Amino acid sequence: MGGLFVVKVVSIILHRKLRKALGNDRGDANYFSTVVFIFIAVLLLAFIIDLFSIISTKQEMDHCADQMVKQIQLSGGVNAETEELFRFLCSQINGAENISYSIDTTYRSPTPSGMHNAIQLGTPFYITITGEAKLGGFWNFDLVRINIVSRGAGVSEHYWK
Repeated sequence: MGGLFVVKVVSIILHRKLRKALGNDRGDANYFSTVVFIFIAVLLLAFIIDLFSIISTKQEMDHCADQMVKQIQLSGGVNAETEELFRFLCSQINGAENISYSIDTTYRSPTPSGMHNAIQLGTPFYITITGEAKLGGFWNFDLVRINIVSRGAGVSEHYWK
């Protein structure tokens, strides 16, 4: 019972002090509070800029997935040109590391010459491109690692005899 009374008294005292502080029109500000406010504002700005760069990286990876889908659709599978296109598109992506892709589909067997994996006409395929980005502020502190995933889907347009 005594503990509940103490909590009520502390609550009433804090309530009165808060009401008094909010009703005060004086508006005191000192150098320390101004410096702290500016520091917090700069950190928030750094976080927002870093977040926009991650969004931009996600858009670049979505573009990469779309281009890879078009390449695989027209070639009918994965070959050296597909790998070369992926390397080129990855070199254009800023802000992501360890970018890789995987394709989920049913491959044709036996594999035609010049192809790593062939996809028969009308067979759907799904591509997943993954990469890692860092959220770390102005100095890239590597505070948070974010996995970015882009997906694409298509249907092979190549007939294999």
